[in-house]
Amino acid sequence: MSLTDLYVAATVSRTPVKQREEVEADLRAAIADAIDARLDAGDLADVPERASALETAVLNDLGDPDRLAADYADSPLMLIGPRLFLQWKRLTILLLWIVLPIVAALIPFGMWLGGEPVGAIIGSTIGGTLTVGVHLVFWVTLVFAVMERAGTEPEELSEPWTVERLKESPDVRVSGVETGFALATLAITAGLIVWQQMWPWATNAAGEGLPVLSPELWAFVLPGLLLVMAVEAVAVIVRQVRGRWTMGDWWLTVVLDVVTLVLVAIPVLQHDLLNRELFAEIGWPDANTTITLEQAEWAVLLVVAAVCVADVWGSWTRARRSAIA
Repeated sequence: MSLTDLYVAATVSRTPVKQREEVEADLRAAIADAIDARLDAGDLADVPERASALETAVLNDLGDPDRLAADYADSPLMLIGPRLFLQWKRLTILLLWIVLPIVAALIPFGMWLGGEPVGAIIGSTIGGTLTVGVHLVFWVTLVFAVMERAGTEPEELSEPWTVERLKESPDVRVSGVETGFALATLAITAGLIVWQQMWPWATNAAGEGLPVLSPELWAFVLPGLLLVMAVEAVAVIVRQVRGRWTMGDWWLTVVLDVVTLVLVAIPVLQHDLLNRELFAEIGWPDANTTITLEQAEWAVLLVVAAVCVADVWGSWTRARRSAIA
């Protein structure tokens, strides 16, 4: 398919079915006329492959197919004003698809652990999920409204649309599945860190909860890990809005993974990652166990290191592929 075919298909697919034939004919004629006008004006006369260069220039001037389709359908892109509508829409839909399933899973799980009845679990899950959805849409809309009033341009939130987007292969673009998996993994990991502290499954003789991780880690290590996860979540969302990886994403991944590894290594080297009081209470390891708590901590560190190395390598290949695409 030619670039014109790709552009027309991207535009027509976003218009009402009954208008598509007319829109396609009108758009193809407009593109052809624009190219002929540039030819007559002598544009890009010294450029190799002039016809292709003129076609690219005309399509770039037409801009984002989503915006052009909205013009054809007489459907204004409006939030408070039209400038940031597409960025707001894409981010809001993405967050709803990612956050609501996580909330809908965590609420019943937490209530089930608390021994709540089935009816209460169902009601709270529905109500809680709807409440989170309403808050999510409200706060995202409020942020975008403030940015629009402050004069933020779309190019400050995402790369300007060019015809090159039509030629990007699927492995260059950031997929919603990839983003959803990354955010879900971060949310679940952060949730488990908080959960093991707030709702420990074991208690001592005095009835006090015994978390799996050493409580002393809340002085620095665990808040640091949660902060790293929050920064990474923001980076994932920004990357999804942008639509592709950059070398800046890779450098940020390297920094976050190194910080993560250091934060985990500190208590491992001090033999203070796992809560000794918990394992003494449950009687593990015992005389028949060959592994020690120190060895278990080193195993955790090795797993974290392997995950970080894989993350750095994976982000490098994605960023490099995107850079040369």
